[in-house]
Amino acid sequence: MADAYLSVMKTVFMIAPYFIPRRRVGSLRPYKFAIHLREFGWEPVICTIKDSGSKMTETEQKNLEGIKIIKITPPFDRTTHTPAQKTRTGRSGATRAFQPLVDWLDRQIPMDAWIFLFKSRYGEILRQAKTVDPDIVWSTGDPWSGHWVGDKLAGDLGKPWVADFRDPWTLTDLNLRGRSRFSMTLDRRFEKRFVHKADKVIFTARSAEKLYSDHYGLKESKTETIYNSYHLAESNQRDEEWKEKYQMDRDKLHLLFFGSFRRLSPAEPIANALAELHPNTRNLIRVHSFGPTDKPGREAIDSLTLGDHFIEHEKVKPEVAPSVFEKADILLVSTNSKRRTIIPAKLWEYMASQKPILSITPNPEIGEILKQTGRGVHFSNNQTTEIATWLATAVENVKAGKPIAPDVARESETGRFSSRSTTRQLAGILDHVLAHE
Repeated sequence: MADAYLSVMKTVFMIAPYFIPRRRVGSLRPYKFAIHLREFGWEPVICTIKDSGSKMTETEQKNLEGIKIIKITPPFDRTTHTPAQKTRTGRSGATRAFQPLVDWLDRQIPMDAWIFLFKSRYGEILRQAKTVDPDIVWSTGDPWSGHWVGDKLAGDLGKPWVADFRDPWTLTDLNLRGRSRFSMTLDRRFEKRFVHKADKVIFTARSAEKLYSDHYGLKESKTETIYNSYHLAESNQRDEEWKEKYQMDRDKLHLLFFGSFRRLSPAEPIANALAELHPNTRNLIRVHSFGPTDKPGREAIDSLTLGDHFIEHEKVKPEVAPSVFEKADILLVSTNSKRRTIIPAKLWEYMASQKPILSITPNPEIGEILKQTGRGVHFSNNQTTEIATWLATAVENVKAGKPIAPDVARESETGRFSSRSTTRQLAGILDHVLAHE
């Protein structure tokens, strides 16, 4: 039900390069905004890159019913792979032979390779936008080429523009994509242009907002933080088959990491903590993950002779996450120590569950959120002894039949991070920008 003070429906043209049904982290944020914006007086129109290899769930179709989605069809898409595509790639020696050249070219391209698609289809996007005649333009990145579209479209339409930075772009110590000196120089120029030209710049962590405000000398009124969120509608789905298949020994403490251990989310911090425990305590702990652990993580686990303590499962569909979480005693968040201004998406996936959360990450802002909500504990990556001590206490609590974590989730506080609450915040920002254009 819409808030009573809202009477006139306004339109926001949302440039979301990744959107449902594409199964990437970047697709969820605009989706969660889009399904609630009408409640707060804003009609969303989505412009996204078509994903031909995926389908929406019934719930997603229902949530997006009546919302206009403009799909730009790419000539090819390296970000998604159907099983048939994987098979063809596996059989093609030519594909592997050309991969070094493809990687080299990718490093030379400013922003990202989608810029070519957006530039070639910009006339079509502009025509669609003029038909819609939005009140405001909103774009999200990465892919950062989405902000190129937002900047140009807002200028051509004469509309205000809100730029949503999900993660830091050039101001990061850990680049997710290899960059040449040429492309990095241009990226910095584009980033500076975008943050100064946008009427509002939104971040997903206060630490990232401060980083950009300090670096670019942005006024306080120029920036805002809207955290990512959880969405209960999807979180209520269950998979009874998964629950039956994986029966965990209830005499042990089960930590669950909903993903695979890799460079961005390493296994080493939790492995090092396990190694410090007394063998009798350590033998009562199991760490579960989904998908293969990367080579450095596996080597670290093997070198500490902890192979029996780490259990890898096959990846499961995101919509059955609640069934997975119910099996766990503790939900684990692990992030690379260089990602100091990042709040991992895992945190928000876990927030809808009532299981305690163990955060091993470099951003103390996560600790503040967990403390406010009573949802768990936070340690930095190098607090190995402290993590081990906490785990030992958790094991003793399980043996004694006591709660693992002393705090109980406070629904009123957790609710602040629901998708409806964060969308209310976005709608307020859109209203403010529009009123002050």
